[in-house]
Order: sequence, then C-alpha cells, then structure tokens
Amino acid sequence: MLRSDQELGGFSTANFDVENGVGHFHGYLNLDPPPNRPDIMYSGYAMFRTKDHPKTYLGNENFWDWSPYHHVEMRVKGDNRKYFVNIQADSSIITDIYQHRLFLNNPGNWETVVIPIDDFVLTNWGNIQEQTGIERDRVKTIGIGLLDKQFGPFNLYIDYIKVLTAAGVKQRVKKNVN
Repeated sequence: MLRSDQELGGFSTANFDVENGVGHFHGYLNLDPPPNRPDIMYSGYAMFRTKDHPKTYLGNENFWDWSPYHHVEMRVKGDNRKYFVNIQADSSIITDIYQHRLFLNNPGNWETVVIPIDDFVLTNWGNIQEQTGIERDRVKTIGIGLLDKQFGPFNLYIDYIKVLTAAGVKQRVKKNVN
C-alpha cells in the first residue's frame, strides 16, 4: 500500500515495483505545500506498508502475532536518504506508528539491517508520544517511509523483511562471526 502527501494535495510521488522478487520503493519527494490548502504549512512524505489483513470469518480484525520475536531484519539497498521503518499495532488511536530510523552504512550496496523491536519509538503524525511497548500479538502492518525534508528522487530496494526470535539473532551473530 502506497501513500504520499498527494492525499493532502502535495506533489510527492511514491512507487513500489517488484522485479525478480525484489521490491523497489522509488519516487520524488517534493516539499511544496499544496497551494489550495492554507491549513497545510509543510509537505513532503512518501511511504509504503503491507496491506491490511483480511478480516476473520466473523468480521473481526486479523493481526500478526510477533510475541516470540525480538528483532526486525531486512536486506536493503538504498541511497543517501533518511528512511524510517514503521510498525503499526492495534491501538485506540489509528494514527499511532512505531518508528525506527533505517540506518544505511553503504548506500548503493546491499546491507542487512537488524533492529530490536523494543527500540521502536511510538509516534503520531511524526511527533513522539508517551512511550508504550508494541503490542506484539496485535501487529497490523510494517513498512518504510521517507520524510527527510529534502527535495529530490529516492530509491530503496528491499530484498526481504522478516522478524527474528532471540535464538535467531544469536544464530545470525554466530554465523557472521565465523
């Protein structure tokens, strides 16, 4: 699912293509506020996220249960932009998002990034909120967004995104040490 400031009248573009099993999130970030919306002073965001889960047979919401997991791992190749990983869990406030900066050390090269789930920060419309832990048994979506306040094109390739148990993290560290 793609979103950008176009839904508020802005001019940023967001695209997500899949080729040979690799996702490509790309577009152009434009910071110009919409001219016909004096209530919007700032603009410039683009993001993608997983689709909403289909409702259950009885019409109830469906969630991922990440209770046994401790880290998010992703293999990505990006540019010099400042992306955020976004996790949405069930909440009484639908715009609550848990965010963590996606730190890329080698833009233009494939990198594996591992982020502890406990390090995600609760935000609402980009503002840090009083912190509560992610309800790991009620995860709705995961995605990546860009709102770095810089005009211009962006490109991020995503090979995979997965969650790891504590044992999975230990196994990964052991494999990388050897």
